[in-house]
Amino acid sequence: MRRNPGKAISLALALAACGPTGRGNGNGNGPDAGNEPDANNGGVDGNPNTDGCSDEAKLIYVVDEGKQLSQFDPKTKTFNDLGTLACPTTARPFSMAIARDATAWVLYDNGDLFRVDTKNNLQCTKSAWVRSTSGLTKFGMGFSTDQAGGTTDTLFVSGGASVSDSTSKLARVDLTSFQPAQVGYVTGWPELTGTGSAELWGFFPGLSSRVVQINKASAAEIKSYRQASLDFDPNASGSSAWAFAFHGGSFWVFLRKSGETQTTVYQVSTTTGMIVGNSPAAGRSIVGAGVSTCAPVIIL
Repeated sequence: MRRNPGKAISLALALAACGPTGRGNGNGNGPDAGNEPDANNGGVDGNPNTDGCSDEAKLIYVVDEGKQLSQFDPKTKTFNDLGTLACPTTARPFSMAIARDATAWVLYDNGDLFRVDTKNNLQCTKSAWVRSTSGLTKFGMGFSTDQAGGTTDTLFVSGGASVSDSTSKLARVDLTSFQPAQVGYVTGWPELTGTGSAELWGFFPGLSSRVVQINKASAAEIKSYRQASLDFDPNASGSSAWAFAFHGGSFWVFLRKSGETQTTVYQVSTTTGMIVGNSPAAGRSIVGAGVSTCAPVIIL
């Protein structure tokens, strides 16, 4: 997610066509360190797909300030560059979400939302999203299944007109009409991620960073994990950037704090809320991340 002046968030949405210094307490080999589930859980280890999801749909996707779209493999903590986005806009990526067919929905910092075909040369299609009528110009976003283990999901967004606002609007988005249905308000501007267990989580960055489970019906906080080692001053000189995704029993926070030159990837246990590992994203400043609800929910 990008903020003033050049700070970062994550997102997605519809259609006209266009062709950190590590601060964790581990080294990425902790109890949640990238082990992937087998086919019973929709794993990506060459097992048959029984959930209608491709292997590509089970990875995390990230986009950086240079518009480079990449896959991130939590098992190896490596990036696979897919190419540079060429959507018809001079704006920069702001946020991203990934659908179950591995389609990327990329929000730009001018409020334009594009559908990106990750399997077809990153072909872009501008959506029918109308930011002026929704009041949602900038936001974080993520898909969450409608029921635990289900194969249908809903896109949730949280944001507003300006990231300087102290609260943001949480809404569900209909990807047919591109109309948001407001759920409520949250304090802060989170980047969102959903899970195949029908949960919705947000990373709230800043001077009191935390990872929070959000009630999808009321926007109330259900559970909160304080992340003191990820604190930074979003108003300090120099830009900052962050993104957020869930995968296989861990949350993945992509964070470049003010004054840092590249993103660090932090792995946070969904069970304890503790940071169990970190790794550098060499040469990258990641402003958006997305993962579909095809991603494995637990590790074995």
